[in-house]
Amino acid sequence: MASHPPEINTFIKLLLEHQSALRAYIVSLMPGSDDAEDVLQNTNVVIWEKMNSFEDGSNFQAWIFAIARNMVKSQFRANKRHHSPSMDDELIQAIDQVWNQRPEKETTLRQRALDRCLEKLKPSDRDLIEVRYSKGKTLEQHAKRIKRSPDSLRTALSRVRAKLRNCVHKRLLLEGDVQ
Repeated sequence: MASHPPEINTFIKLLLEHQSALRAYIVSLMPGSDDAEDVLQNTNVVIWEKMNSFEDGSNFQAWIFAIARNMVKSQFRANKRHHSPSMDDELIQAIDQVWNQRPEKETTLRQRALDRCLEKLKPSDRDLIEVRYSKGKTLEQHAKRIKRSPDSLRTALSRVRAKLRNCVHKRLLLEGDVQ
C-alpha cells in the first residue's frame, strides 16, 4: 500500500506542535546568529511547499529537521560570501545526531513543560529571557534601558535559566517522563 501525504489539518497540527522544537533545533545549529529567525521562517515556507512529499505516518520531526538543516547550510553558504563565520559540516552533523537521538515525544513533552514553566516566571524574568533570545536586542541594550549593569543581568539570566531547568525537570518527573 502506497504512502500518502497527510490531510491539510493534520499537517498544520503537526507543524504547529513541532514549531518550538524546530526553532530550538535551528538556534542550536546557529548559536548567537541573528539569522536564525529568518532561517526558521524560510524553513517553514519550504516545509509548506513540500507538504505533499511528506508521507503520513513517517517521522515528521526528522523530516522537518532535514529541511531545516539544508536551510541552515544554505544560509551559512550565503554568509560565507559576506565573510560571516559559520559551522562546518561535521559540527552540524554532530548536533543533528544529538537531536535525532532524542525521541520525538520527549522533545514535545520538554517543550510543553518549558512553556508552562515560562508562564510561571515573574514578568521581569520572562522579559529577560525574551530579550536574550529575541532577534535585534542585546543584553547590554536591555541593561541600559532598565538601568542595571550587563553583568548583573547575566547573573540574573543564569539564575532564571537554572529555575527553568529545575522547573522543567520537576514537571517531567511528575509526568513520569524522566528517570
